[in-house]
Amino acid sequence: VYTGKTGQINLSHIGLSLRATGQNLRTFIMGFVLHPFIDTEDRALSFLKPHVVVERLQLEHIAPDGNLYKSDIDKINKSIEHVQDIIFSGTFDIIILEDINQLVDMGIISVSTVIDLIEKKPTNVELVLTGSNARAEVIEQADLVTEMVEHKKGEGSWKIDGSNQEGCVGVITGNDKGTATYCLGRAMFFAANGMQSSVLQFIKSPRAYGEVIAIKKFPNLEIKTMGEGFIFGSSKPSKKHLEAARGAWEVSLREIFSLKDRLVILDEINIATHLGLVHPDRVREMMFLKPKDLHLILSGRNAHPEMEEHASAVFEMREIKHPFHKGIQARRGIEY
Repeated sequence: VYTGKTGQINLSHIGLSLRATGQNLRTFIMGFVLHPFIDTEDRALSFLKPHVVVERLQLEHIAPDGNLYKSDIDKINKSIEHVQDIIFSGTFDIIILEDINQLVDMGIISVSTVIDLIEKKPTNVELVLTGSNARAEVIEQADLVTEMVEHKKGEGSWKIDGSNQEGCVGVITGNDKGTATYCLGRAMFFAANGMQSSVLQFIKSPRAYGEVIAIKKFPNLEIKTMGEGFIFGSSKPSKKHLEAARGAWEVSLREIFSLKDRLVILDEINIATHLGLVHPDRVREMMFLKPKDLHLILSGRNAHPEMEEHASAVFEMREIKHPFHKGIQARRGIEY
């Protein structure tokens, strides 16, 4: 479950679709509610065909009290039946029900209907429920729950599709579930709108991660993986990690000041500063000196307070539940 109480769209499921495509998994997305960036989203997902299939309901009207036209109620009921058929068809590995949480919260779709989908789905199918205000009963049934929390957002500074002319600095932090996939989704939106974007990874070692493979399908988008792998339980980083971080920082500066990108994501840079691989003063200086129209995102857990203070927007991906706690190991196409 990807949820939250902010009005911001959580793009984690978009990034997840990219990662899954790279691992040759098939994803079905049912869009229940229209949003202002539908065209951008569909354009981004179109690059992932035939691995990703998207269907959308065209609801005529949703009143604030949740009342619907009968024709819309019929569409929703038929869509749920269709989703059930898709889940049991064996055609798709991942089923994403986009913004279904919102319809459940409004009472348009019953909680019992969603819980029934969760309980009866085959064990090899990943069911992803997105949208604000996920109900407690649904959260209780889920294996993974991430809540997107808005800590700071300057007015006009954080447009999903990059349509604001002046670039902003955003911090995406949290305990590392949904931060990377959100950033991938954001980069996909920019690239789909014709804006050159780069994702620079500080900690992950060069491997055939799902996103590294699938990102080759995208024009205007590249990824560079420059780390030596994750650091566990070490208070003093090894020489190889320090050297890798130094090299990644030099590559990042060249990329940022090359003037070829509209968006640069320094993925896991927050982890690198927290572990002492990159000095926060250097990051802060770069934030002030970056090109004016460049959008810059600093991601990863343990964001430095000064990075948050000087950023235009700060969002936290807060872990509510994680499958690791149930003994479920990292899964191909989901975590890597």
